[in-house]
Amino acid sequence: MAKSELIKAAIAFLDWEKPWTFASAVLEQLADDSEGRALFGQLWMEACRFDNWQQTDISECCDACDSWLNHRFSWLPEEARAQFVRAAAYQWK
Repeated sequence: MAKSELIKAAIAFLDWEKPWTFASAVLEQLADDSEGRALFGQLWMEACRFDNWQQTDISECCDACDSWLNHRFSWLPEEARAQFVRAAAYQWK
């Protein structure tokens, strides 16, 4: 259940005018789901890994992050993974 709720919450985020609110918005959607919140924390930590964001080209960094998340969380659908990559990219900008 936690995975499906996390996926829904990540995909539901649309406020890209304020990308810094991604984490808090998703966590708010998961307020009653401690397992989902813990899973979000793991995903967010991995998305923001230093190693993913060391290329000079942001598209290479995004590709590295996407590949890493796909490897570590193969159950995460592409649309949700893209949300994490996009939000992490703003963190590193």
